[in-house]
Amino acid sequence: MPTRIRKARFDEFTFGFSGSGDQENWNAVAYWSTHDSEALAALYYVEKADSYLGVLCLRNDQHRFAPHGPLVPFRTLREGEASICQKLKEIEERTTELVCPTGEGKPGVDLFTTNHNGTLNPVFVNIRDTMHSQAARKQLQEIANWFVDGDGNFVREFQTAGTDARLWELYLFRVFHALDMKIDQTSAVPDFTLELNGQKMFVEAVTANAGSNQAVDLMAGPTPRPDDFWKFIENDMPIIFGSPLYSKMKKSYWELENVKGRPFAIAVADFHAPGSMIWSHTALSIYLYGTSAEKVLGSDGRFVAMPKPLQSHVKGKKSIPTNFFAQPGAENVSAVIFSNAGTKAKFTRMGTLAGFGNPTMTVRRIGTLSNPEPGALEGIPFNVNIENGEYCENWADELEIYHNPNALIPWPDEDLIPAATHFRQKGDDLVWRGAPFRVLNSYTEVISKPSFPTE
Repeated sequence: MPTRIRKARFDEFTFGFSGSGDQENWNAVAYWSTHDSEALAALYYVEKADSYLGVLCLRNDQHRFAPHGPLVPFRTLREGEASICQKLKEIEERTTELVCPTGEGKPGVDLFTTNHNGTLNPVFVNIRDTMHSQAARKQLQEIANWFVDGDGNFVREFQTAGTDARLWELYLFRVFHALDMKIDQTSAVPDFTLELNGQKMFVEAVTANAGSNQAVDLMAGPTPRPDDFWKFIENDMPIIFGSPLYSKMKKSYWELENVKGRPFAIAVADFHAPGSMIWSHTALSIYLYGTSAEKVLGSDGRFVAMPKPLQSHVKGKKSIPTNFFAQPGAENVSAVIFSNAGTKAKFTRMGTLAGFGNPTMTVRRIGTLSNPEPGALEGIPFNVNIENGEYCENWADELEIYHNPNALIPWPDEDLIPAATHFRQKGDDLVWRGAPFRVLNSYTEVISKPSFPTE
């Protein structure tokens, strides 16, 4: 029996399909699916024509949902819904195999079929095999259906030593698409060739990784904050971020013919310890701009955060200069992009909101929101069941863009990419523009809760 579905489910199956033509005048009013999600349909109200358009979507031979057949006009919503239900019912009751449309371009990748003898990463095995990971696994594969492997090694690396780095790339791929950017997948260097409103941009992805190849203990939970936390944030963590950022900068991507004269950014994520991205992100801005913060007693008797300029970051015998954006060559880096959400947890939450995963699993998000009060030292804690009917989450919610004040070619500002949080240096102050209650850090709790017993 055809079933009405939520927009989130339709979007993740169709990779954000939103009609064609003048999309500003397309208002989605209903989404439907066959019982096995083999076929989808959407109904749009078109204001200019004061009528409705129905679209049927089937998976093509590349496993991507795409519009199939002509758009069908209807005079009323009821007429459109009745026709959609009838069409989907016919598909469900057919006695012959459903013919798949033919896809265009290169196919995506199959993340979870193993065709090599490499040692599998325990994080990959956890995503592939556990019941708790079903929502993340389904969500990742739907994204991967659209992701073209530029160098031919993506799947092997995702399954072996590069699981974290490849999760980060898949996250960025989905976020850039959610920001309505066109992603040109014909070139593999840099990682992302983007276009938005006629503006071309380039992004190279990198991760801060552990210094050893020790296997991750998936039962141990997130790594706790270091005992001398602020010393670690001002010294150890900037060195951890600095190594991959400096290495990428030395590759001079901006000299490539396709990149010359265009904004170029490095997108970095922290995977140096399990769950470290929950508490490490504060160190990035300290390293990029060379300014930390210290507690100062205000005139009202309360402690507030004040700028604290630094000169270097020191760990043992190692010392590196602070202020990455002021280093020679960094003027060619328009911005540094960061998120602490390029992890299994994000894919679990978005997959759950799309209706993927085992229905006996309850998903809670627990963390800290930013505090918009000037000089606030502490965030605002939250703990929420993401399926409570009020919770809302978007792909770009945790995306942060740190603008280089010395950039020869500036990165597009918040007017072009309003969904991200933008950081800029104003004197010794770091100012940001974005959602007032953005998530600073969080962890996701997935717990099996069987149905209530019935008589």
